[in-house]
Amino acid sequence: MGGTVMSPRTPASKSRAGGRGNGGRSGRAGRGSGGAAPGGRGAAQQHRQWLELVDTEGPFLSVPVLTGLYPQGIPGLSRECREALRAAKPAFDRAWDAWDVDRDSNSALVSYRRARDSWVGTVFTEVLGWDALWTTAQDRPALEETHRVSSDGYPPVTATPTGALVHGEDVGVLVLVTDPVDSLREMGRDGWATSPIDRMAAMLRAPGSTCSIGVVTDGRWWALVSAPRQGATASGVVDSQTWVEEPATRDAFRELLSVTRLVGGEKGKRLPALFDASVLAAEEITEALGPQVRRAVELVVTALSEAARDAVEREGGKGDDPLPTDAHEVYEAVVTVMMRVVFLLFAEERGLLPAESLYTGGYGLATVLDALEECARDEGEESMDGTSLIWHRLLATSRALHGGVNAEDMRIPAYGGSLFDPERFPFLTAADESVTLLLTVSDRVMLHVLRSLQTARLKGQEARRLSFRDIDVEQIGYIYEGLLGYTCVRAEETVLGLRGKEGEEPEVPLSVLEGLAEAHSDDADLAGAVIDWLKKNQPGAKPSTCSALSKELAAGDTMPDSEAEGILLAVTRDEGLRARLRPWIGVIRTDLRRRPVVVQRGGLLVVETPSRKNAGAHYTPRSLAEEVVRYALEPLVYSPGPYETDDRGQWRPISSTDILDLHVADIACGSGAFLVAAARFLAGHLVEAWTREGTLGRYADEPGGAQRHALRQVVAHCLYGADINEMAVEMCKLSLWLVSLDPDKPFSFVDDKVFVGNSLLGLTDLCQLKVQHIDPAAATERRLFELDRTGAYAKALDVDAVVNRVIRRRRELASEVDNADPTRSTTTKRRLQRENEEDLEVLTRVANAIVAAGLDPMVKTKYGKRLNGAYDDLAVALGRAFPADGAGDDSMLGAVFTRGLTPTVPTDYERWHCLHWPLAVPEVMERGGFDAIVGNPPFLGGQKLTGAMGDNVREWFVNILAGGQQGSADIVAYFFLRALSLLNRNGVAGLIATKTVAEGATRRVGLDRMTDSGFTITRSIRSRSWPSRSVNLKFAAVWGTRGVVSPRTAMICDDAHVSRISSFLEPASRAEGRPEHLAENAGIAFQGCIVLGKGFILEPEEAQEWIAEDSRNVEVLFPYLNGEDLNSRPDYSASRWVIDFNARLEAEACCYSLPYVRVRERVRPGRINNNRKVYRDYWWQHGEKRPAMRKAIANLDEVLVIALVSKTVMPVRVPTGQVFSHALGVFATDSYAQQAILSSSVHQCWAITYGSGMRNDPRYTPSDVFETFPRPEPTPELEAIGRTLDAERREIMLRRSLGLTRLYNLVNDPGLEAGVDPDVDRMRDIHVELDAAVAAAYGWDGLYLTHGFHTYRQMTRWTVAPVIRVEILDRLLEENHRRATAAASGRSAPGGPGSQRTRGRKSAKAVQIPVQEATLDI
Repeated sequence: MGGTVMSPRTPASKSRAGGRGNGGRSGRAGRGSGGAAPGGRGAAQQHRQWLELVDTEGPFLSVPVLTGLYPQGIPGLSRECREALRAAKPAFDRAWDAWDVDRDSNSALVSYRRARDSWVGTVFTEVLGWDALWTTAQDRPALEETHRVSSDGYPPVTATPTGALVHGEDVGVLVLVTDPVDSLREMGRDGWATSPIDRMAAMLRAPGSTCSIGVVTDGRWWALVSAPRQGATASGVVDSQTWVEEPATRDAFRELLSVTRLVGGEKGKRLPALFDASVLAAEEITEALGPQVRRAVELVVTALSEAARDAVEREGGKGDDPLPTDAHEVYEAVVTVMMRVVFLLFAEERGLLPAESLYTGGYGLATVLDALEECARDEGEESMDGTSLIWHRLLATSRALHGGVNAEDMRIPAYGGSLFDPERFPFLTAADESVTLLLTVSDRVMLHVLRSLQTARLKGQEARRLSFRDIDVEQIGYIYEGLLGYTCVRAEETVLGLRGKEGEEPEVPLSVLEGLAEAHSDDADLAGAVIDWLKKNQPGAKPSTCSALSKELAAGDTMPDSEAEGILLAVTRDEGLRARLRPWIGVIRTDLRRRPVVVQRGGLLVVETPSRKNAGAHYTPRSLAEEVVRYALEPLVYSPGPYETDDRGQWRPISSTDILDLHVADIACGSGAFLVAAARFLAGHLVEAWTREGTLGRYADEPGGAQRHALRQVVAHCLYGADINEMAVEMCKLSLWLVSLDPDKPFSFVDDKVFVGNSLLGLTDLCQLKVQHIDPAAATERRLFELDRTGAYAKALDVDAVVNRVIRRRRELASEVDNADPTRSTTTKRRLQRENEEDLEVLTRVANAIVAAGLDPMVKTKYGKRLNGAYDDLAVALGRAFPADGAGDDSMLGAVFTRGLTPTVPTDYERWHCLHWPLAVPEVMERGGFDAIVGNPPFLGGQKLTGAMGDNVREWFVNILAGGQQGSADIVAYFFLRALSLLNRNGVAGLIATKTVAEGATRRVGLDRMTDSGFTITRSIRSRSWPSRSVNLKFAAVWGTRGVVSPRTAMICDDAHVSRISSFLEPASRAEGRPEHLAENAGIAFQGCIVLGKGFILEPEEAQEWIAEDSRNVEVLFPYLNGEDLNSRPDYSASRWVIDFNARLEAEACCYSLPYVRVRERVRPGRINNNRKVYRDYWWQHGEKRPAMRKAIANLDEVLVIALVSKTVMPVRVPTGQVFSHALGVFATDSYAQQAILSSSVHQCWAITYGSGMRNDPRYTPSDVFETFPRPEPTPELEAIGRTLDAERREIMLRRSLGLTRLYNLVNDPGLEAGVDPDVDRMRDIHVELDAAVAAAYGWDGLYLTHGFHTYRQMTRWTVAPVIRVEILDRLLEENHRRATAAASGRSAPGGPGSQRTRGRKSAKAVQIPVQEATLDI
């Protein structure tokens, strides 16, 4: 059979029953054939059973999708097909056996190929029924040309398809036939470290490919592959040698690859659509597991709390509480227990732990759930409350895996690692004098824990059993990331868990509920009051809706007392407490045991941490992490490579030594998804390098051995991570252990590679440490404190000597852990790590003090006398703590720590944990920094940064990280800047963020500063949907380098080749630089008032009633115009009113009785707890009153306003005498000429480019857009067209009851052709005329404004063509720079509003494109 084949490679298992290469899944006894479910067996169960026999990877076909398509099960194979298989198979089996006996025989291989081709041809044509649709690449050469793929570098390894199923011009499935292999997942030995399945995926994604389904086979192994261009690869492998005893897989294989499923029937029922639906189902499972695991954690916490209470009661109430005083330690322990369970399930199902009966019977967990379910069915769950066998088993397994077992019948290596360390949480294994555990968890609880991990319960579907073989490491990490926003506290009073969204339910003190009930007797009112309390006190919780809560209260009231009493007896024997709980029985949720969630005083309660309200974790699909890593690391593994030439054939791979010399970091690693992707990427290239160099050694003969060895080497040498959350660091370690797990070796040692600490708070240069100043250039020449004059402390403070010792030890640590080698054993590595920590203790303390001095809230980190004075004081404190003679006094130093490192706002941390890179990774920093930094930094909006981290921390970011660049930047900008500072001079970065990274203040603080300092953006995505359909989110991605990029290489901007990429993540244009603020525009544009309190807002009827009751109220009651009103109401009128005391003192405000009382009752309670003093102290006033705006519009009857977030980007004219909300921009002008200018495509282009965005809507930021916009001088033509626009648009909107958004949706609809709607035609004509008048005012007579439908930044509108837009933006930027330069030099700026009129610059060459009235450029 023709086509590309892979050479025969390493021998492995030679048994026909199936080898290790496919995970041991094949060769098991048959479990039923296809056809209608016999004996009443459900179709879902039947699909689940045959899927269990398939070696799957990635989001393979799901049970719900298959059940929907085949509700009666997979049809059985016809008699004719069975006869064809029976006739063809023996010859192939003999050929396989002959080759298997003598794998090095060329004649055996030739014979095998002949038999294989015959067998494969029979399967395709007679069994699958492809017949004439089956085409070989020899018969159709275009298949090879379209789908040819090659490895990078020289010499390239090429792969092409063997053939395909072709129907007309449609390719239904590609086929790759290979030489015999032990596994279709095994990497090739030809210099391209990819498997046959990987190569098929690459062919399916070739530039010209329109096919996403492939089949790979060597005759014995058959793989079905799905590789959509923008999605994850999925594959399933079956063994044809088991098709007799496992007919279900055979029948499913035949049905799924039938002509109907590939090119016939309904498109929605073809195989690509089935995989697409299965991906969504897999995402739903991942999302569902998060809340399930959280509920399981909550249950184990409750169980430990109950066990502790029982232990105390056994001692007559006088015993010690066996739980630690720090409740958060309990939470960490429970999360660690859950991580242990996941590790065991993952490793056992993948055959990475012993399979002996002694292990599975005494230690393993894979079969435990079935045994517990059987017990629950036979004896009832309640019977399991008295036993704790599984808890004891789990503790024993943890100890065995940590310390190892070397018994006669079973050997388990000592894996080590903090995950299973029994000393990490000693209270879990504490015992009394009779060696009985003080704390145990019942088998009933463990039943629900294992159910939560091994089954998925989706709304409206039956629970489905999961296999950890089908769950990626990244998915496990995401599931556990959702636990980071919680902790444990001890309840100070009785607390009730209320109903709500699973995993995110609220908890409310019983006394609070009773207090609310006193004030609200009606169920509906009480429900509303409860929800209001939760919004204020638990913003991250998701309770039942108000109506549902009201119904639950009523249902509890009607519940029979006997039933309620029985339920509450499971909670407490205290009759008085049961009586207090009785009114709430309907709203109390139950735990997984179906017991009410009631935590009594002193019990443990799982609660949100302060950071959770600002947190947002989204599952990062493996495909996205791998895309980021690939384009970041490719320039490092080739030299020359992508930054030297676009010709991939000229790339040259680097050596294995050079690969292992790379240092790659994720400075906000979370659960480690990007480090896992980096490990896989570098390991693949390392195997290729070993293959080229002939150094695979013994791993050449071990299936999967080279890849495992490479992964462990990469983890030991190359990868670094950091996260502010200690539990996230443990999850990252788990991810790295899982990806590099070798069943015969300890865990990879990563304690020296993954750190706990805030990446943004810490030193980056040893000079800062030596001079004890965050800015070495500002340090005084004469040091007040000398490190080498510290008497007994001198050795510990000798920076160079300490760092050199640490580097030497860290180089010893950077090797694959191997307990067979004493120099590389886990014990040795722990000792080296401990010695480093001890050696660095004093220097770390000094480094912390340097940060603390700068974080002192009284200092504000601004460079100058105050900051220098703080470091002079620090020198005194250090001198006292580390004197030249005698013992030190660190009280003054302790005060520095307290002032600087204690958060000034509620956070998850008692003290900020600084991360000092030169001390943490000195071997990296001595080489200038990391070679690459990858990842997805956390998102925290600029407006929330101060409230979440404190004003002093924000000032640190602004002054230390951003060099004093002001602006309300999202925290991602500071992570980007920190990443840049940690890269060496040729370092590369690959980072994803929200799309605001290229907008407004975040861009100015981040990407602008990076590009100004020499960072070259080489690849970018400006805005793309998150590759998980369960999340409605847009993201941006940035790749680039500090090094030199050849001018001969193209940059990739949103998949398009461009010469340069700007900080806007768009192709760079002719004009360079950024717009300056223009003095001529100052004091005109404002944001509306920030009311800050819903209690200020009134319905119109209530406002009129108050005015009727007291006419003076008209002085403080006004219409309240917001963005929604402006865009949706035909007359732009306000739908509500607002109380506005403006700047009145409280003594004046209280004279307006009704308004004042309303504000005091409904606004003051929220404002007095606000972090900002002015908001607390002046609670009766609006948060931001905008006095400058009020003054600017005081003498105007009308102003122009614009919705700050809107696709229309269109100002309108409204009357003054109303309060404009913060969602509006207000222009202090009533000029029709200015209305025309601000309504033009010229202004829209500028606004969309230089504003920011919210989802897909532009955000108009007056400071960034209007204050930099070079307006033309008003002309009579502008005045006239401005009046026309205002009058005719207003008439159309009122006549047709259209709001601004609906009207412009019609105007910008390319589907609404000319002549269909005269009003729309007229509006388009007006805008064409208006744009021409604006262009004429600028003097752009040679600019041909050809209008049509064009798409920019995912918005389609009636506007100028893309080439004209670019030219307009260039001219505006040049004009902005000209005016700014003139203003700076004290000269007038011709062309500005109010100045002598000038036509501005004229292009030497007119820009013209062909007229095309309705083009749609996307």
